[in-house]
This record gives sequence, structure tokens and C-alpha cells, in this order.
Amino acid sequence: MKLHPLSAVTQSLQRGLVAASMAFVLTGVGRVAAPDLLGSFGLVAGLFVLLFVVGVAYGVAYYYRFDYTLTPDTFDVDSGVFGRQEREIPYRRIQNVDVTESILHRVVGVAIIEIETAGGSGTEATLNFVAADEASRLQREIRGRKTRTGDGDTTEADAETSERGTTDAAAGPAETRHTDPEAAADRLSRQGDLEPETTLFELGSAELLVLALTSFQLASIAFLLFGFPIVEDLVVGLFARLTGIESPVDALTGTPDLAVLVGLLAVAFAAVTVWAVSSVVTFLQYYGFTLGRQGEDLVYERGLLQRYSGSIPTDKIQTLTIRENVLMRALGYAGFTVETAGYSPGQSDQGPQSAIPLADRERTLSLARELEPFDELSFTRSPRRARRRYAVRYTLVVLVLTALTAGLSAAVSGFELWYLPLALLVAVPPAAHLKWKHRGYCVGDDHFLVRDGFWNQTTRIVPYYRLQTVIRRRTIFQRRLNLAHLTADTATASLLGRTDATAYDIEADAAEDLYNLNRERLQASLHGRQ
Repeated sequence: MKLHPLSAVTQSLQRGLVAASMAFVLTGVGRVAAPDLLGSFGLVAGLFVLLFVVGVAYGVAYYYRFDYTLTPDTFDVDSGVFGRQEREIPYRRIQNVDVTESILHRVVGVAIIEIETAGGSGTEATLNFVAADEASRLQREIRGRKTRTGDGDTTEADAETSERGTTDAAAGPAETRHTDPEAAADRLSRQGDLEPETTLFELGSAELLVLALTSFQLASIAFLLFGFPIVEDLVVGLFARLTGIESPVDALTGTPDLAVLVGLLAVAFAAVTVWAVSSVVTFLQYYGFTLGRQGEDLVYERGLLQRYSGSIPTDKIQTLTIRENVLMRALGYAGFTVETAGYSPGQSDQGPQSAIPLADRERTLSLARELEPFDELSFTRSPRRARRRYAVRYTLVVLVLTALTAGLSAAVSGFELWYLPLALLVAVPPAAHLKWKHRGYCVGDDHFLVRDGFWNQTTRIVPYYRLQTVIRRRTIFQRRLNLAHLTADTATASLLGRTDATAYDIEADAAEDLYNLNRERLQASLHGRQ
């Protein structure tokens, strides 16, 4: 089967422009050797057109040489113009089939399909573009065949194919097992339909608004960095009005002290801007979010400008994480994400996938327990000497920062506000207390749970049968206080900023007991599932 004809158009234009741009590189290098010959406009234009035509021809050839096929056991992709690449992706290895549709895609009726496997560090196969109806069909067919293959069902189509393969093998080595893979695949798809989807959760308008106002997106920082030059005059004018300085811009930083005050004001303005942009980005990403269940998979759809749909295989879930920042907790909301073995849907841009982005806290816990029936949340905190450790750590940070500003004051004349960081000492005791208060661990019958974070609190739920290893760590400072960290490691994808479920600064003896207990329950759960 071929991609949508629009793929040939976009691929050809893209490759044509990339190839044509080499005309400027070649002529720029060639002028050094032959300035008279390569300096004419006609030669440059001719080379540009020639390379553009070559690139377009290559793009068209790539389109005609790209094929994908649904066979009874695998999804096959053949590509390449000069060097051919043939890939067979077994259905049982497919982790997810993501479908992406931007506004332009929806206007012209196409979509992008990305097929991910559990072991891959990136996308295993990308179909760019296919018709929207074809994208839905492929997503549905692959999910259904993955389910039937994973269940080990043997259909009449399989038997017929196997019988024909045996006969063909006896007939001669030139014959193949799958003489007509597409016909066999069609027979396989008619043996049973995928279970109907059951809706589990829909993000309401009020919940979407709360989610937008209480979330943070890294993309908003990039917007601030690249968008600041556009609004620089507006920002400077605002600073001038707030400080009462109507003279030229240089007056805003006329003295070091004034520069520091203006800098603090700029940080506050940047924080408000990032929050506003983040709210808009979150609203666009999670507009129309729905979560359902289809067979053994969770299926989701979300997005306003760019529509995403995909699935979360429940049999691959390693860890559940309840997330609630300080604003969510104050309003009684929470959300939870899941991490799967080797791949988290959407991890290329967002990390672990939100199963429930935001809902009433009790409803969130109820939906999370449908995936993993964990016990009531009752946490054991770290000993009080851990709180003293945090206070000492924060105090040292403030003193180091004060020393740096004092050194800056000595080097820069007119800078008298070196003592400003000392005001942070007032926040040290409550900060240390809140950090200690919101850490803890819980040992359940079937799960190990840890909690951490005040501003962004996370509660990680790890089933014992998902454990890969248990790690106990002690730094030189922890040994003096008889403390230790205990980490429950699972087979989740390695993502930037992601940490495994860790109980921080617990009693060293308790860490040793938990280390042995987790290992024993891991072995018991494995034997119980055999």
C-alpha cells in the first residue's frame, strides 16, 4: 500500500529545496577556484534549477518506492530509492500507534502515523502522510491484531496460511510461506472485531480551565526567550512607568543597585509571562481530552490545533504517578500519569503520558485504582533529623549566594545591596519543614509507594511484580545521621528529569528492612504469576 499522494508533493518539494540550496554552497566554494566562471547569475540559477529538479525526482521516486503492508503476523515497511530497507514489525512488539493531525492535516484529510515498539529508543516506523480514514483503519487493525496475537489465538486464517506455507515449502525453495500476505491479513481481520471502546473519563470545561491555570509547560520558556525581542520596547516602557523613570532606557540600569531592582522586576514579569503562555499551551494540548478502554489498552484523544490519538498498553504499565502541585491541592484536584516499559506515549515532547490530566482528587485515585488496586495512602515520614539536614543545606546555599554578591559588591563600585540574599534565611525553616513533611513511603501488600515534593507533589505507585531491582544508597553525610535512600527501580524509559520511586532520608535500619522486604515480595509476586 502507498502513502497519500500529498506525501509525494511535500516530500518532493522538501527534498528539491534542500538540494537546490546546495547551489549556493557549491558556487560559494567554486568562486575561490574560478571567480570569473562561477560568478555569473545565469550559472547559479541554472545550477539551482538543476538541483531542484534532481531533489524533486528523488522525492517522487521515494514515494513510489515506499510500501507498507499488513500481514497476518507483522506490519511491514519497505523504503529507500538506491539502498532498500525492509522492516518487519511483529504486532506483539508494537507498543503504540499514534495518530497526529494538525489543522492543515484535517483540512486536506491526512494524518501522520507513528508506530512505536517497547525496545526502540525512537519511532520504529512513520507514515507521513496517509488519508485520515486510512489512519483510523490502520490504528484499529493493528490494535486488534496485536490483541489477538498477544492472546495466542489461532484463527482459521492462520491455519490456512500455515497449511499453504507447508505445501509451498514442499513444492520448492522458491516458494514463500505468505504467497499473498494482504489477502491473508484481510482474512485475519474478519475473524473478529476489536472490542468496543468504553469511555472512562472526559475532561470537562471547568477542569480544563483549572488544568491550564495550574500547569507549567517547558515550551513557554522557549517562547519567552525567542519572543522577548519582539516585545522588548513594551517591557522597557512598563519598567519605566513602574519605576517612575521616564528618561532613556540606559537610566534603568544607571547604577548597580537600580539594575538589581530592575532585574528582580524583570524576573517577576517573566514568571507571569511564562505562566500565561503555559496556560495557553496546556489548554491547546488537552482540549477535548477523553480516555477510554478498548480491550487491554487505554485509548486517548486530545488537542485543539493539533489532534493526537493513541493508546497506553495496560500490560506494560510499570509505575503510576499521582501528580498534584500546590494549586491543585488547594483546589482539591489531582492527576495521574503512567510509565510503560521502554516507551511512554508522547515521551518525545512531554514525557510519561497523562492518563488523567486533572480531576477531583478522589475520582483520580478511584480511576488509578482501576489500573492498580493499591491500598489507602498512609505514609511514614523521614525522621526529624532529616529536616535538620534540609535546613543546614538551604542555609549553606543562602550563605554561598551572599558571599558571591559580597564579592560582586567589592568588584563593582556603587553596588551596596550585597546583603539582599540574607533575607532568604527567613524562609529556610519553613522550607525545610515543608520538604520533610511532604516526603514519605508506604508499604502495601502488593505495592510500594513513595511521596515527594511540596510545590509539585508526586506519589509513585510501584507494583512488586514490576520491580527490576532495589537500590539502597547512603552518602557520607547520611551515614553520620544514620539515614539512607531506597529506590524501587522498574523498566521504565529513561527520560530527562525522571527519577525512580525513591524513599528519601529514611532510617538506615528501615531502609535495610525495606530492601529485603521488597526483594522478598518481588520474588513472591513472580512465583505467584507463574
